[in-house]
Amino acid sequence: MDNKILDVHHLTVEFSNQKRTTVAVNNISFSLQKGQVLGCVGESGSGKSVTSLALMGLVPSPGKITGGEICFRPAKGQSMQAVDLLSIP
Repeated sequence: MDNKILDVHHLTVEFSNQKRTTVAVNNISFSLQKGQVLGCVGESGSGKSVTSLALMGLVPSPGKITGGEICFRPAKGQSMQAVDLLSIP
């Protein structure tokens, strides 16, 4: 039985203004198994908080999820479901 509860593939988040685009999260992938603890470690500005916000669909404007896929296993016995990141406002 697959105990995977979260699967992230190629997540990319960008912040844009009139002059430039800054990539805050660049093509990251990871998964989380039931009962597993995942620590997110990195330097200031490395994208830890933006990654967490993206998982919850809470990236603040002018940020935008520009690529990737997040799959959640919502409840026991249900199958993984992909979230269409590009459709999140």
